[in-house]
Amino acid sequence: MVVAGAPGEQLTAFLTRLAAALDVPLVPLTDLSGPAELAALAAFDGWVTTADEEWARPALLARAEVLLQVELEAAGFAGRVRRTLRRIRSDVRPPDLGWVGTATLEHPGLDVVLLPDPDSAESWLRANA
Repeated sequence: MVVAGAPGEQLTAFLTRLAAALDVPLVPLTDLSGPAELAALAAFDGWVTTADEEWARPALLARAEVLLQVELEAAGFAGRVRRTLRRIRSDVRPPDLGWVGTATLEHPGLDVVLLPDPDSAESWLRANA
């Protein structure tokens, strides 16, 4: 399973819970040393990882069964403030998730699930994991 979303504590917590519920390893892409380890991960049956590294997406999506796009930041005032501060800071860029919409063109068997808010993500996790 590949998860796309804004990096941060909320995504890490979601990934940890998802991997535990599915009883598969959570493999952060930052833990991989390069293409050889990525290929080994992709060949393994059962894992959860992110898709924040463009170079890794083709191998991961070719083997993934599900791609989740999650928005874990509340849409309320505090969420808008955090999002605005991220946009202002030049060293912090919001993730470009435009590629999610075209993932099924390159990987027709891939199920894409859009979870547009924290409540949807929580409900999906309870129902599917």
